[in-house]
Amino acid sequence: MHASRSAAAPRDSRAWQTALDRALAAHDSEDAFAHYPHVAFAFPSSSPNPYSREYPLLNYRELKEWATSRGWRVRPAPERAPEGEEYSPPVRFTRLPQRASRDGAGPRYH
Repeated sequence: MHASRSAAAPRDSRAWQTALDRALAAHDSEDAFAHYPHVAFAFPSSSPNPYSREYPLLNYRELKEWATSRGWRVRPAPERAPEGEEYSPPVRFTRLPQRASRDGAGPRYH
């Protein structure tokens, strides 16, 4: 999955969020992975990134709320990080199970 934006707009977090949202919506499997910098541009922390000046530190709390509201669980995927990038691993998005009550198929209690 690629959520990319032009290099000219790395600070436009809304545009990065829109690109990420579109990439996730187009993804058919249960798991999706995104490059750390792409997600960090979408959800930048107010704290400086001590590991890179090229992209911001990721605000996981904001990302988690956003992802959950769209039906995804989010976690870092350090096992997929290239050598030397252990502080900026890819981000794994896993679809949350659909609630039975949303589609009306669950048991009913009186």
